[in-house]
Amino acid sequence: MLKPKRKTTKEVMKKDSFVETVFNIREFLKGNLQILTRISGVLVGLIVILILFSRAQENNFKEAELLLSKSNLFLENGDVQNAKINLQELVDEYGSTEPGRAGGYKLAQIFMKDQLLNDAIPHLKVYSKKGKNSFLISSSNKSLSYIYSKKNELSNAIKYQRKAVNTSNSLNFKAENMIILAYLYLANKDSEKTKEIVKEIRDDFPKNPLISQKIDELLGQMMSK
Repeated sequence: MLKPKRKTTKEVMKKDSFVETVFNIREFLKGNLQILTRISGVLVGLIVILILFSRAQENNFKEAELLLSKSNLFLENGDVQNAKINLQELVDEYGSTEPGRAGGYKLAQIFMKDQLLNDAIPHLKVYSKKGKNSFLISSSNKSLSYIYSKKNELSNAIKYQRKAVNTSNSLNFKAENMIILAYLYLANKDSEKTKEIVKEIRDDFPKNPLISQKIDELLGQMMSK
């Protein structure tokens, strides 16, 4: 006598599917236990390395801030020699941190006062590219422009003065940087660019008497050439 067929219900199908899934997972874990253990070990190792790296970065930042503070105290007291020693150590040891880059900017300013212009260039370029303080970035570009103009490298002077304009953190600084840029174009015998800059300044700063006076002086120089 034939036995009646068991009805396949949705509940039974779900149960069988669940059991099969659990079985497959168990078999996968058994077959790949060694690989999974290694992967877990690597992940744990990476997490530990990241934690240690983060702590090292934090410690470096604090040490750099301390050296920057010490150098500022020396500068405030007029002890330029000890300030230079601390700033050089700061750049050498922690140049990849923001305090280290700021220290490089300060060291560059000392070099410029001592007319060691070539020594100042690399520090200013570092802050121009990687610094975070907008005022110091613009000031670095302006200083680079000044140095290259002194070296009679007008194309580089113009390049960095344009960067100084674009990174100016206030309208007044932007106007001042644009006037310097106009003078550089004039020195480079590019009267068309000079006129463009003058027009742009007049359009952007029509009610600033000091800027207007500087424009008049610039135009006077253009007429005399």
